[in-house]
Amino acid sequence: MGTNIFVTKILELAHDDPRLLERLEKCRRTVTVMFTDIKGSTEYFECFGDVAGLAMVHECNSLLRSVIEHHGGRVLKTIGDGVMARFDNCEESIRAAISIQRRLREKNATREKAAEVLVRIGLHHGTGIVKSDDVFGDVVNVASRVESVALPEQIIISDSLREQISPLQFDVVFFGRFRLKGKSKDCDLFQVRWNDTQFVPPTATHTMVIRPSTTRAKLQQLTRDGTVSAEYALGVDGVTVGGAKAERRVPQASNLREVRARFSLEDGQPTVEEISEAGHVFMKLVATYTLESGDTVAMGTHLFKFVCKPEMIAAANVLGKTLSNVSELLSEPVAEFVAVNPDGSKRPANYPLREEEVTFGRVNATFTFNCDPLMSRCHARAYHRGEDFFLEDMGSRNGTFVMVRGKAAVPFGASVFVDGQAFRIVQ
Repeated sequence: MGTNIFVTKILELAHDDPRLLERLEKCRRTVTVMFTDIKGSTEYFECFGDVAGLAMVHECNSLLRSVIEHHGGRVLKTIGDGVMARFDNCEESIRAAISIQRRLREKNATREKAAEVLVRIGLHHGTGIVKSDDVFGDVVNVASRVESVALPEQIIISDSLREQISPLQFDVVFFGRFRLKGKSKDCDLFQVRWNDTQFVPPTATHTMVIRPSTTRAKLQQLTRDGTVSAEYALGVDGVTVGGAKAERRVPQASNLREVRARFSLEDGQPTVEEISEAGHVFMKLVATYTLESGDTVAMGTHLFKFVCKPEMIAAANVLGKTLSNVSELLSEPVAEFVAVNPDGSKRPANYPLREEEVTFGRVNATFTFNCDPLMSRCHARAYHRGEDFFLEDMGSRNGTFVMVRGKAAVPFGASVFVDGQAFRIVQ
């Protein structure tokens, strides 16, 4: 029986069994979900070794568990280097987050720089299917997306959680407007400042939406060493590079005859769109990226296509199960990376995401590519939260790239490569 047919049967059985749906509905209520992630743990493992790395993760997660439980929360699971927890009290969830950051700051004061443990935290308040040992539904998905935009030592909360807390209890400031996967409207996110010296750093993320007050920007053409060779004003009219019919030919761009891309500024948000459909426009990751099925990713000299089975995710949500549960049931992965050639054709190599987190690298990774001179020792990681899969560069020497499909938002400062030629948008 094919996967689609099997999953359809699961969904039909769930809908035909009112008792199952009634039981799940009784578990539906509002709750606050917290996600945490240790930043730079891979570098820690490389610097201090596996034993010390595992000890660091265990010590950090033990601290988190202690603080979370002290504030009435419950750790539901550890996911890679982070934890997922739930709280019934909104204000206690934020107090727990603040306490975590302060406790870690105290411990880091006695450590050398390379041994510091930095954690990012994201929280969201919403409705989900709440069981004794897990939470399912949209509240989990949004919480994971909120955590993905946080920086080390930051606490980022959703607008719905901010509405539930007293403005006099915490120092909460606007962080930015974000386009979160699955949401029809852009979402305002907020930072909880937990010490007097903490400021709101400029954000650089692939889901950031710039306020309409940004009406002008600059498109820079970069040389191989990163210096600016040309610069153009960028507004709503946009700038097209490459191709014989380009509105503005970029100097020394003879290698762009077959590939054209259009950069523009729409409601304050920089965007890029490939208009030649040649498949040679890539954006360099500057922050955590939410993967979409069909995305093409470049790491080193290798190309991969990310493939996800949304029907299996739908089955997991209906049944109140984890993706791992459904993957085991169907004996195939929910998501995987497939090796592809530059023309998009498949190569005989698959890299399934059977664990909560997998890494790619030359030697020190889940999937290794020993003969790739452009791939770093530990190059990038892909991980799973809720119903989403995220991709993050691990500080690699040559970067991790995602092929532009349609019109894509570009973070200020991120590099976009049009058939190998680098461009950057700055304010």
